Amino acid sequence: AVFHMAAITDTTVTDGERMRAVNVEGSRRLFAYAAENGIPLVYASSAAVYGITDRRCAEDGPKKPANIYGVSKLEAEAVAAEFVRKGARLAGVRYFNVYGPGEDHKGKFASMIWQLSLQMRSGKRPRVFKQGEQKRDFVHVADAVDATIRALEAPPGAVYNVGSGAGRSFNDVITALNAALGLNLAPEYFDCPYDFFQPFTEADIAKAGRVLGYKPRWTLEEGGRGYMEAAAGSRSLA
Repeated sequence: AVFHMAAITDTTVTDGERMRAVNVEGSRRLFAYAAENGIPLVYASSAAVYGITDRRCAEDGPKKPANIYGVSKLEAEAVAAEFVRKGARLAGVRYFNVYGPGEDHKGKFASMIWQLSLQMRSGKRPRVFKQGEQKRDFVHVADAVDATIRALEAPPGAVYNVGSGAGRSFNDVITALNAALGLNLAPEYFDCPYDFFQPFTEADIAKAGRVLGYKPRWTLEEGGRGYMEAAAGSRSLA
């Protein structure tokens, strides 16, 4: 089997040609290889395909990506569907905000949980966009891996949301990190510079639960605490 996780993940990239060359055409070549060799493949899509919304996101709901990254992921899904119609065994997983051990190499593209924890561990107040009430569906990497492996058994062409099923605010994240780290740091708020910033994401995971038997195990509080414990015991802090 093939798990296709590769992509440009910087959502601030505005070069559509470059983004499509990697995220769409690169995926097309992998899909073709899998199809030609009868190999099942699960590919990473993203909650970015839904764009800016105040609604819970279901797989069959509206898709209006607000940046070229989201557009590229939606186009890659369409390419996958083309191959499935020809008999390929492909399935997609739309990741929401994945966090957890092993992401420190991603730098500024690591999860907000990791980035805020680095600020707080160094004694700085955690900085978030005003007023910290933006909500994200934070899903622990162990749950994301579980759903991804389960998707190998999915019907060809299926796409599933992979999240926790609950949107949580950045203020909630800071509260959880303060508890996990034994700190009491107040957030520092600043203006959001991005007009494509998603103020709310929450995954409807009913389909993944029904078809794949996916059931997330980690809450934000439990996942954050375990993550910080793992970071404290690692030289790489991840």
